[in-house]
Amino acid sequence: MTRFLHSLAATAIFVLSMAAPASAGAVHTDVPETVDPNARYLIYLHGARPESSPLSEPHPTRGIFKYNKIVSAFAAGGLEVISELRIEKTNPRRYARTRTLEQVKALIAKGVPAHHITVAGFSKGGLMALIVATQAKQPKQPKLNIVNMAGCGKGQFRKAYENFLANDASKMSGRMLSIYDSKDKNSGSCKETGAKSAQLAFEEIVLEVGAGQDTFYTPRKA
Repeated sequence: MTRFLHSLAATAIFVLSMAAPASAGAVHTDVPETVDPNARYLIYLHGARPESSPLSEPHPTRGIFKYNKIVSAFAAGGLEVISELRIEKTNPRRYARTRTLEQVKALIAKGVPAHHITVAGFSKGGLMALIVATQAKQPKQPKLNIVNMAGCGKGQFRKAYENFLANDASKMSGRMLSIYDSKDKNSGSCKETGAKSAQLAFEEIVLEVGAGQDTFYTPRKA
C-alpha cells in the first residue's frame, strides 16, 4: 500500500505540475461530444469567489482569481479540461451529485476509463470533489482520481467539513490527493477524511508557498 500511495503521489504531482506533453489539450464547459479514451480528463471545480463576483473584480486581500489562466494552464499541460463558472450560492452537495458526477458517468459511458479522470477542486470546489468521491465506489468508478486543493475547512469553515466527516467521509473510495498551503488560515489537513474510509487511497502534500488560499488563485508550478 505504501508503494502504491507513493506511486499515486508521483502521478498526481506529474499531472498537476503541467509537464510538457506531446500536445496541448482543450478547455470545455461540459463533456465534449467526442472524447478520446486515451486522453486524461480533468474536471476542475473552482472556489466560491466567482459565484458572487466577476472574474475581473479583485478579492480584497487575494487579488484577482485567475480562473481562465488556471484552466488554460492545465490544458497546456496536455489535459482535456472540463470546467464552468457556477451561479451564485451553488449548493455544493447538489452540484457535485447532479452535475459533476453526471459528467464523470458521461465520460465513462463514452469509453474513458475511470483512472483517466480526475476531479480537482479548490476550496468550495474541493468540498464538492470530496462529495463526488462518496459516489466513486459505484460500478466502473473505483479508480476515480480526486484532488482536493485547500478544501478541508478550518476556523469559520470547519462546520461544513465536520458535517461531511460525520455523514459522508466513510463512503469515500477512489484515489485522493490533498494539497494545501501551510499558511492557510481557512483550510488545512484532510487526513481525517483519509482515515474514515478503508476504500480510499489517500496522500497529502503540504506546500510551503506561504500564500495561504492565494496559492491557488493563479497557476503555480508548486
